[in-house]
Amino acid sequence: MEWCQIEWKGYYPISTNLTIPSSVNGSGIYAIYEGSGRTPQKLLYIGETYQQTFSQRLKQHQRQWLYKIDTKLLVAFGQVNLPKGTRISIERILDIESCFIYELRPPYNNMSKNGHCGRDFLIFNLGKIGVMNKVICADNKLIKLIKASNK
Repeated sequence: MEWCQIEWKGYYPISTNLTIPSSVNGSGIYAIYEGSGRTPQKLLYIGETYQQTFSQRLKQHQRQWLYKIDTKLLVAFGQVNLPKGTRISIERILDIESCFIYELRPPYNNMSKNGHCGRDFLIFNLGKIGVMNKVICADNKLIKLIKASNK
């Protein structure tokens, strides 16, 4: 099993003129929330980006479904930090995204809700995690052990 840390930054209101700080560019994971003010209330979607900016990736959603939602939307960006000596790859990013979707089952994601078929990742969330757990893993037995050891 591999592990990673996701350092979350946000929350940024999604609008037609969304500007994303340069400190959150690169490969990673993003979370789109329904929210009020700057407080996320419900996770709607988990996505990934690899070899394109978060801004470029969000523009692809604008054409598909993003602006069909009537409520206020917020986005948080997660920079993937892997152990020293482990390289970032599209496969790893997709496996991490799949673990998030399988564990959290956001309503606007279609894939990975019924099962995770990639590498299992133990994911430690840091920063602005919204409604997510601090630790996420597609291996439910491991999560139960972690929770039991924290009691």
